[in-house]
Amino acid sequence: MSETLTPELSALAERLRLLLPPLLSTQRSSWEQGTCAQAMLECHRFLARTGVHPGPSSLAIPYDFVQWMYGLAHDSLVRQAADGRLSVLLNGDGSSDAGALDPACMGETLYYLCSIEAQTTALFPSPRGATSKSLLDGVGKMLNYVMHNCPRAPDSLLSHRTDATEIWSDTVYMLSPFLASAAAFYTLPLTHPLSAECPQPDTPRTLLKMSLQQITLAADVLQSPTGEWSHIYDLESRTFKRAALWGVGNGWVCCGIVRILSTLVCPTALPHAPHIDFRSLGLDPTGDAELIPLLQRVYAILLRTLRACLPYALPSGLFPNVLGDAHAFPETNLAQMLAYTLYRLVDLHVYHTRFRTLGLPRLEPGEGEDWLRRAHAMRKAAVDMTDRWGFVRDVCGSPTFDGPGTAAEGQAWGVLMEVARAQYLWHKRLIKQVRAERAV
Repeated sequence: MSETLTPELSALAERLRLLLPPLLSTQRSSWEQGTCAQAMLECHRFLARTGVHPGPSSLAIPYDFVQWMYGLAHDSLVRQAADGRLSVLLNGDGSSDAGALDPACMGETLYYLCSIEAQTTALFPSPRGATSKSLLDGVGKMLNYVMHNCPRAPDSLLSHRTDATEIWSDTVYMLSPFLASAAAFYTLPLTHPLSAECPQPDTPRTLLKMSLQQITLAADVLQSPTGEWSHIYDLESRTFKRAALWGVGNGWVCCGIVRILSTLVCPTALPHAPHIDFRSLGLDPTGDAELIPLLQRVYAILLRTLRACLPYALPSGLFPNVLGDAHAFPETNLAQMLAYTLYRLVDLHVYHTRFRTLGLPRLEPGEGEDWLRRAHAMRKAAVDMTDRWGFVRDVCGSPTFDGPGTAAEGQAWGVLMEVARAQYLWHKRLIKQVRAERAV
């Protein structure tokens, strides 16, 4: 294989060499394990489409992303609690991690690995002594926990925590893309070797409906009239535990909804079934009278959130840690998350015909160009905050997330932003090349 890369791939390779070592060296909580795995998954999917074959034999991108995905998924099963929550056994019985929905963040990677198993009929080895006997069993137990055992409010809004009944803005990212990826997995025309032992828990339509409903229910509680989201609401006392418009919390909302849209319309890894079957989800043009309006409402929530956040950008391209707080520190991660959102949205609108068949509103005149200008500025700000060791500095920092520092999630979003940018630019270059060839 030639090691000559296009400009967007060269830029991605350069940033990966810088960002990945700190990301893979950090201690990670359950949601950070999942976000790290998602970064590996999106790298793998994009590079597979470009024809680049990353791996140890490649001088340009010498990474085996599937190996890393499996390694991260394997450890999520090593640390899976008896109740099904992934990645929560730190020391002891897992009670030190009270996250109910953060563990679901690993779900899409697990379903992707299960789709590989179904195509090859070769199973990834499961951890000895783990709660689950396979990847499919493990992700199925996480799904069962979400569907049946997770604490919830009377209106079926799921709690982000096990030790309190609370809704967090983070939930939109941790939960809903997991449910959408489960829905997508069960529409694929494949038979997993362990399907008989791990039966399908619900219909794809039911899973997608729950994915979208949880977002609308959360928005009813947390989204302000002007579009920004508060962080935490106590569903028992009916009071805000943290009313602050936390920047990264709004980022989780935007990125979670964009991931659902991408899951629905982007190509699968199956040569014989390159796209999700909209009919099985009730999303075809003559489809479900309930589900299509629900998707449209979720998309409207995304646009309201995004358009509310963008005016808070600082001259540097970063954002205040708490939106609207003049005393908040300039924070890096929201810039990465919103840049990711903007690159993905423009890419979906311009280069994915299936996205347009969903009947979602088109961009307003000039909005796509404005979004790209903003995304480029935010990316530049984040690149400027990356030091020679590869750490993205002044993100909302672990472990307390109340001041500037570093965090595994900040590293992962650096990677995810770069992949989203590279994919948009790759599509743009391909279309330009095709048009030039047709003009000859």
